[in-house]
Amino acid sequence: MLSLILTTAALAAPAGDPPAATEPAAQSAEDANAEVELTEVVDFTREQEAERWITVNDNVMGGRSRGGPSFKDDTLIFSGATNTNGGGFSSIRTKPQEWPLDGAEGLRMRVRGDGRTYQADASTGVKASNFRVAYRADFQTVKDEWVEVDVPFSKFRPTVMGQSVAGRVPELAAKDVRTLGFMIYDGQDGPFKLEVDWIKAYSPAP
Repeated sequence: MLSLILTTAALAAPAGDPPAATEPAAQSAEDANAEVELTEVVDFTREQEAERWITVNDNVMGGRSRGGPSFKDDTLIFSGATNTNGGGFSSIRTKPQEWPLDGAEGLRMRVRGDGRTYQADASTGVKASNFRVAYRADFQTVKDEWVEVDVPFSKFRPTVMGQSVAGRVPELAAKDVRTLGFMIYDGQDGPFKLEVDWIKAYSPAP
C-alpha cells in the first residue's frame, strides 16, 4: 500500500468566500512508515454519522459547482462536480465538536480518489476581521487506488477570504481543532470523487 506524506502549500477560506489557489505538493516519503501511535478520530461505522457533516459549495458566492457527502459500506464518499465558471470549489466539514487530537502530530487517512488534489480542512473557531479562519493542507490522490495519506498539522496554513493570515492568527494547534473536513479546489472542471475509509491521528510511538 502506498503511503504519502505531504509538503503542503496553503489553501483556506471561510464559508462563502473564494479560496486561494494552491500548488499541490504531495510526495512519497520513506518516513511515512515510521513507527507511530494511531488514535481513531472519525468512525464512519457510527450511527447517524451523516448528521454530523455539512456542505459548503461555491454557490454561496454564485458559483455552479455541486458536491456533498454520502455514506456507503461504512465509508464517506465526497463527490460532485466542480465548475470554475464562478467559483470552482466544493467542500464538506463536520459540525463543531472536541476531537482526540491533543499531542497528535497530524492526521493519517485511508482514501481512494480520482487522481485529483484535495485539501484536508480544520478549524478552531478562531476568527480574523470577523471571518472564520480555515486551516487547509493539500494531499494528492492516486486514481482508483486506496492509499494512506499523512497530513501533518504543521503543514496546515491559515487564510481568510483566500488570503494568507499567517503571522496574524495562531498556527494550528491540534488540541484546539473543532471541525474537520475536505475540500476540492484544483482549478479543474468536472466530476470528482473521494472515498474515505478512516481518519486517525498519529503521534510518535512511546
